[in-house]
Amino acid sequence: MDRKSVFRTNLVKRRKALGLTQEQLAARLNVSPQAVSKWENTSYPDCELLPKLAVELGTSLDSLFGVDVADRDRDIEQLVNDELRAASPEERSEKFMRIMYSALCACNPNSDSVGRLHDSYEHETYAGLKTDRELALSRISPDLRYFCFLEIPDNGVNSYFGDTTNMIRLFNTLADADAISIISYLGASVRNKMFSVEMISERLGIGLEKVQHIIDRMDRFGLVWRVSADIADKSVILYGYTHQIPLTFILVLAKTITNYLQYMDPNVELWMQGAFRRENGVQDEVVPQVPWWGENEL
Repeated sequence: MDRKSVFRTNLVKRRKALGLTQEQLAARLNVSPQAVSKWENTSYPDCELLPKLAVELGTSLDSLFGVDVADRDRDIEQLVNDELRAASPEERSEKFMRIMYSALCACNPNSDSVGRLHDSYEHETYAGLKTDRELALSRISPDLRYFCFLEIPDNGVNSYFGDTTNMIRLFNTLADADAISIISYLGASVRNKMFSVEMISERLGIGLEKVQHIIDRMDRFGLVWRVSADIADKSVILYGYTHQIPLTFILVLAKTITNYLQYMDPNVELWMQGAFRRENGVQDEVVPQVPWWGENEL
């Protein structure tokens, strides 16, 4: 196949993969639909339009013209670095989510199209990836988006836990509704703002002893830091919130767990043994599957 035919074939394939009509692509490029039709059948775009065409199709000119680029020449990390550095602070999170969502979709063997976030979703929607080597979960509804990725070690995630005593202490703390209220209140503060137990008690209507008990537990976890101050000839302990990233994730994911994850886009499941492993290193037995129909079986 000559280079012109390769270009036209790839142009049509890429446009359709994105779900674009000739009219829609033409509108993006500020040309007539007849021009796009000609590109796909008899002619090339003007040279100054080629870079913009590649951008609108989310691909490269090399790909459109069928030029194979060796993996060593495709510096993916540099491409992502350049893309995010070029984005404004207001645009960065949206681009980050689109990159992560596309990466998750690329793990789906049942689709060869580029995964692209929609501008809106009718329902609360998630994207999931579950293999023997990685786990990923992304909430993709635009009112709150996140992406979590876990690379599963050979010996499973359970080997990381070790002593679970403090994990139990943390979950026992978070099981208290007053603790969630205090964390939410402190988490809404600006950086380096300090709080007294008395002020927290007054603002949230929680008993002084209860607030002190929760704050002490948070202090042991490193969720708050303390300083001593002399105010009106009285020594006072003030607390600052550390705005811990893992705690925010725990609370957001806890809400996710309590929701019914009915809508998944996509939901890629290529796993056999999950993220946990037996302590003795022996793999669990694979569940036998029903054999397929025999050739002459009725």
